[in-house]
Amino acid sequence: MKKEIKSNNENLVNKVFEILTKFKDNPKKFENIFTELFEKDFKTQLNEISKLKSGLLKGLIISVKELFDVRGYHTRGGTKFLETDICLDDAKCISNIRKAGGLLLGHTNMTELAYSGLGINPHYGTPDNPLYAGSVPGGSTSGGAVSVALDLSDIAIGTDTGGSTRIPAAFTGITGFKPTQDSISRDGVLTLSGSLDSVGLMARNVELCKLGYHAMRKKINAKQEKLQNKNPKLIIPTNFGFEDINSEIKIAFDLAKKKITESGYKVIEMNLPVLDLYKKVPIWQFASVECATEYFNLYEDKKHLIDPNVLRRIERANQVMAVEYNLLKKIRADLIEQFNKFLKNNFLIMPTVTIKPPLVEKCKDSVFYDKANLISLTTTTLANYMNGCSISIPYFENKKPIGIMLNAKTNQDDYLLSISSDIEKVLQK
Repeated sequence: MKKEIKSNNENLVNKVFEILTKFKDNPKKFENIFTELFEKDFKTQLNEISKLKSGLLKGLIISVKELFDVRGYHTRGGTKFLETDICLDDAKCISNIRKAGGLLLGHTNMTELAYSGLGINPHYGTPDNPLYAGSVPGGSTSGGAVSVALDLSDIAIGTDTGGSTRIPAAFTGITGFKPTQDSISRDGVLTLSGSLDSVGLMARNVELCKLGYHAMRKKINAKQEKLQNKNPKLIIPTNFGFEDINSEIKIAFDLAKKKITESGYKVIEMNLPVLDLYKKVPIWQFASVECATEYFNLYEDKKHLIDPNVLRRIERANQVMAVEYNLLKKIRADLIEQFNKFLKNNFLIMPTVTIKPPLVEKCKDSVFYDKANLISLTTTTLANYMNGCSISIPYFENKKPIGIMLNAKTNQDDYLLSISSDIEKVLQK
């Protein structure tokens, strides 16, 4: 392949060649990560990239969750029941990646319809967690996280409805970023919950997440506030997020907190009344009702083809009355306003996930699955509900990672990335 490609970016050609060699030489190690590679387009992509004089993502390899339309390929969303045509166009944000010089490697595996935080897929297999053998990689952007953790891609594009980029990032020791919802177009992306879905991304570090975000986002949002507070408070909520925490994760979080405090940041612990109100909200109704509506005409006739763990969640929509669902949306708007007024230019800081990655074998029990899934999503879903931005930064203790999560209010994405870059350096010391 090397000889066939005329490119002024020899490093990128070599990287692609090395990846294909890895797959060929050790297929077992890399199984279940991708549902398909875009191999037939590599030569065309490389030649197009070589024509670019510059680009935010030039020289970088990008994996794409199977929810995103990619020209010339099917978008199945990790399912067997969706019979999709070959896409004639890219999703808008994927088109932006091409323009920025990123090379699209392949569609990554995922939880069916993105409906779980664990990353299990019975149709295409579940990618093994590179750091915890036999354990889930986190979801729903499971293959994307593993592709970064194994150095197959520089950036993984995913979605985040309740933590689907940040949970797998925390479980695999990488960085995951969930932007404010409307900062990146969702045109050409399959829907789980129109209310909560965001396009997100994962990478080895904050800088790569920042590059990917800037390449994909719409024109700079006029609502993005200027960096006004160089010394923000980092607030640990005492009434949220620590109920089911694993003892080793609590120890690691406290050590990370100590490092951050000693670096000069003001870390405070306090009760947040708005989070007591938030905990009473039946957030599951958004995804259940909106997913059931989105795929109603399809899944009604093909229930036998759907992962039972996913189907169980979709069918909960039958329990929700129209008045209840519409009231839920009104309550959300009120709580977003309260939350943003409280947080101002400060940040929440919490563990991204309060448990270690569960064993895949244990998740075969539906009761265990439901409990592990609920706990995994507990802290991360807050940012989706509040339409804020959020990032998970890895912190390693005894060579095992936890995620340190920072949440900011709506449209503070650039501010969050700036502060996170500094926090990342502190945690690496």
